[in-house]
Amino acid sequence: MAGFAQKTVVWEKPSALKGASNVDLEITKVELKQAETVLHVHAEFTPHYWIRFVKQSFLRTPDGKEYVITSGARTCEKEMDYVPDSLFWIPDSGEADLALHFKPVPLNTKSMDFIEGYDEGAFRFWNICDAKTRVKLEWPDDWKDVKYAKDEVLPPAKIDKGVATVNVKILGYKPDMKLNFHVGGFMPLGSMEPFNKNYPFADDGTLKAEIPLWLVREVRVGIEGMEFPHIVIAPGKETSILMKVTGDHHPFLAFKGFLAKTNMDLVEAYEKDQDSNANEQLYNGIIQCNTPEERLTFLQHTLQKRFADINATKYTSAAKDLLCMEAEFEHLEWNIAFADLFTDLQMKLGKADIHSNDDLVNLYRKNRQQLTLPKEEQEYSFQYLNRNTSPCYEQFLYMPRRILDKAAKQLDAYSLDLLNVSYLIRGGENIPDREQILAEVKNKDAKDVVREYEAEQQGIARQLANQESIFFKKYDDVAPEDILNTILGKYKGEAVLIDIWATWCGPCRAGHAAMAPLKEELKDKDIKFVYITSPSSPLPTWKEMIGNIPGEHYYLTVEQYNYILNQYESNGIPTYAIYDGQGELTYKCIGFPGLDKIKEGIEKAIK
Repeated sequence: MAGFAQKTVVWEKPSALKGASNVDLEITKVELKQAETVLHVHAEFTPHYWIRFVKQSFLRTPDGKEYVITSGARTCEKEMDYVPDSLFWIPDSGEADLALHFKPVPLNTKSMDFIEGYDEGAFRFWNICDAKTRVKLEWPDDWKDVKYAKDEVLPPAKIDKGVATVNVKILGYKPDMKLNFHVGGFMPLGSMEPFNKNYPFADDGTLKAEIPLWLVREVRVGIEGMEFPHIVIAPGKETSILMKVTGDHHPFLAFKGFLAKTNMDLVEAYEKDQDSNANEQLYNGIIQCNTPEERLTFLQHTLQKRFADINATKYTSAAKDLLCMEAEFEHLEWNIAFADLFTDLQMKLGKADIHSNDDLVNLYRKNRQQLTLPKEEQEYSFQYLNRNTSPCYEQFLYMPRRILDKAAKQLDAYSLDLLNVSYLIRGGENIPDREQILAEVKNKDAKDVVREYEAEQQGIARQLANQESIFFKKYDDVAPEDILNTILGKYKGEAVLIDIWATWCGPCRAGHAAMAPLKEELKDKDIKFVYITSPSSPLPTWKEMIGNIPGEHYYLTVEQYNYILNQYESNGIPTYAIYDGQGELTYKCIGFPGLDKIKEGIEKAIK
């Protein structure tokens, strides 16, 4: 009998959209064989943590058929063996290569999904396909003849409170993807909290997002696993977006509505930036500078070249202005925070030999001493950020105060009012010259933003005033050095767990969720859960969140909050401290240590 060679179809570096996961997992190659289908994956995760692919994992083809996992046997020397449903421990390197074997999908398959499960954290890859032969998606009829304006300009800044509408249609969507469209990355004028919100897709791959705005703004949009470029939206205006499910750098297909051509240009600029080696060029230029003055000259030359490159494109005037504002803002940051940014750049490019926190501190000190300009030399004349359209730029309201103080005379009067409003709201009551700055705001609409914000804060404060277990500003007159003893004194004879947190802290929120079952288990025990935050947590958000966190809640002054952190020798949150019934500190840690450690600390304190 004659023998036949087994046919194999190989997809090198396939395209795929990765679902939400805290593990950096990449499919590096797919082999379609007559006897099996093999996914080669590369994993990067914290050393000595585990990952697992359950035995119910499967591949699904477009016809709905499923092909289950059969083994994790390695196929070459660089891969490691794995048994489905077992724990795979990440080695010291933090990286591992595995081969996942499945029952064979048809050799003519053009795309497939890999689904480990639908629980939170389960591995999922959508629309896995050969990057060279992607399936072409058919555009809807109402998108086939999109026409763009030849040019568009940014509108001057004007407070016009309203709602921006963003409509999205995504091609290649499947209901069980359960994708969210993210809008965020900007600071609303009348808030001290950055706007970040996810909008779920309907089963047909469409959604409508409504974003409250005070003025025209550049915002960041995207879907996890894809790209997050900037676009411009406006109160009272509609923006429509056509996208596709993909793992490449081009998920955005077309725009319609407000500044459609500008938004398409901004997406194109973002995609080009992802593929550039600008960071490497910046690093190589900086390390050739021997003095702060040489470094400043190089950065200024780099900025002017960026301006020239941007203005040489065929982008709209609006897109060019926004990209130049971004370049100018980054230049300002390099002037005032060189050591921080250069240290980050070294680490991002793998140019820093860091093995401990001390190594990082020493590197920062070296960069600060050798290359940072004195404050009196940190001057800059605006070329783009002083225009009456500059508040449209995403980062404008984050303008550093010391730059603002030096450059105030260069700014458009209305823009300066908006910057002062943002500063007053973000700084809260801790700004020493608050009334003076407010008096300098000339535009009535801008003043009204501050007054409306203050009225909202006062209303929330009245709601919280008489609620049990909530201590909002009730201890503001207590000296920082006395605040910890004052709080602990309320719980004499009881064990206490103190959780120092903030609403914007992801690990803090994760710790709350992890401890919820333990708190229920210990509800009859003699233990109090005490939560401490500060004005860095926006009041409306704090009020909403604590309703789902049983315990005693304290909203302290910045000075009190920082003093307590210093008492625990902590420079980060979450920070936990446990006291026994005699008021003795029996346990403390920075960062959530795991439920077992917390439970062990509580049990020791209540004995």
